[in-house]
Amino acid sequence: MKVYPENKVKHGRKSNRKIERNEEVNGISLFAASLRHQTTEFFNNSTLHGVRYIAEKDRPFCEKFMWFSFTAIGAVTTCIIIVSLWEKFQTNPTITGLDTDFHNWDVPFPAVTICDASPVDDELLQEYIESVWGSDPPERAAEMLQWLATLSYSSIAEHAAEYLAEPGLVGENENNVPEPARDSKEAVFKVVRHCETLFYDCVWKGDSEECCDLLIPVFTEMGFCYAFNSRHAEKIWPWQSQAQQEQFIEAFIHETDAKWSFMFNSDRKNTTFDIYIHSTEEMAGLEQSAQHSWDYRVEKVSFSVKHTYTTDDARQLSIRQRRCVFADELHLDTSNIYTYSACMRQCRMRRSRSFCKCVPHFYPTIKGYKQCTLRELECIAKHASAITDVTKCSCELGCSHTVYEVEKLSETDATRGGESNSLETEFVSWPMVRYKREVLFGWVDLLVSFGGIAGLFLGFSLLSGVELLYYFTLRACCAAVRDADQLRRERAERLAQPKPPHNLSLIPWWKEPPIPGSVRPILVRAKDSMPPQYSPPPGYTTYLP
Repeated sequence: MKVYPENKVKHGRKSNRKIERNEEVNGISLFAASLRHQTTEFFNNSTLHGVRYIAEKDRPFCEKFMWFSFTAIGAVTTCIIIVSLWEKFQTNPTITGLDTDFHNWDVPFPAVTICDASPVDDELLQEYIESVWGSDPPERAAEMLQWLATLSYSSIAEHAAEYLAEPGLVGENENNVPEPARDSKEAVFKVVRHCETLFYDCVWKGDSEECCDLLIPVFTEMGFCYAFNSRHAEKIWPWQSQAQQEQFIEAFIHETDAKWSFMFNSDRKNTTFDIYIHSTEEMAGLEQSAQHSWDYRVEKVSFSVKHTYTTDDARQLSIRQRRCVFADELHLDTSNIYTYSACMRQCRMRRSRSFCKCVPHFYPTIKGYKQCTLRELECIAKHASAITDVTKCSCELGCSHTVYEVEKLSETDATRGGESNSLETEFVSWPMVRYKREVLFGWVDLLVSFGGIAGLFLGFSLLSGVELLYYFTLRACCAAVRDADQLRRERAERLAQPKPPHNLSLIPWWKEPPIPGSVRPILVRAKDSMPPQYSPPPGYTTYLP
């Protein structure tokens, strides 16, 4: 059954005005007609596979539907594969492999940080206490200074309240503050052991060296230490000699060197030394645990090196994609060279400043970061857990980083009493491999993959995309202006054509052919059409008797 809808017909002036308004086509309608025309042109002339068969008017509906289904399946498959390729490009665009070209390397020797568990010199401590408080110092003055020399976030949280409760240590008011409470870092320098009283007979690559020319004071997040070959050691300290004022020069080893080690001696038997072995650009901190706690029963620590570097091609990727940062890519307040430990240290400094407006004295003196007084450490103790929360710091590894792992500990010969005054840190063997991270899937590979998939399923190319934009933007706008008369005629002809019938039959077309279009079984009237003129039945009297 077919239903033929009829257009509404209105008589009089209203219908005439409507016809006049239809003849006056506005710009939006004209542009819509241009888009309709360009769509037909694009489907007829496009190089995309199967598209032209969808728009041909003479083809049967089943064939059009078949080509539409094939094209839709190809488009959906293309989108799914492209999304998977994009996800791979975002999450895993690099690959790490072994680099065996080891003979041409300049192998840097690591920094060795030596932290004394009790770095305070008793004689210097008594002299300093007398110079500050005189002959009647506070009862816990010596204990507080030892605490300042080994200051860390954990010790601040545990003991800050104990010393802040004594007015003699922190001062009774702001105008009467002792020097240790006002400048803790300077106070630590005046009570710790000097290099010449702590180390002697140092050996570097088999040659004897002056210990105090190699071991430089450094403040870490675990307290006061001495460091060899560290870029972040102190630049100025009170007992500094002229030879130690030279610019830092990184130490390297070569395959032809007699030894690949650094050795020092110390005769302090009543303490232990925490030994940190790390990269020169790094600094011993909360991110690293001590590789060894030296108690004189070990005379040699042998370590291996695992170095990873990234090729410059990876710069085309974002930091989130390659999951590393090049040394010169991000600016840090704490270091000119980006490293993971420097980034984390800066994050803790910023959080400390945001909570308490200052930072503990074991951080370097940097513009914009005020050093905390002893009273202000109470705030640090209150927020210590929040400051050291690693989840609040979004730091990535450096694209070039080195990991040192202890492979062997050589104990002292039992014939010598089981103890040794010397500790040697050395390479377990010559570094023979390193890791190289390079781009596996870059922008060019991504573009080629996208083009190959789109060309395989749809015959799509880069110029096809340009052509698509051209048809529906520039060409449509120009046609609306240049061919306005033709578009008006096409629009008028399309509106003047009778609407196609609506087949309401429930019988499938393959069982019973449709009724020809010339047959009109049902006539539908518009709702507002005028009813026929009323005529009374025969014999009906108009007037009542």
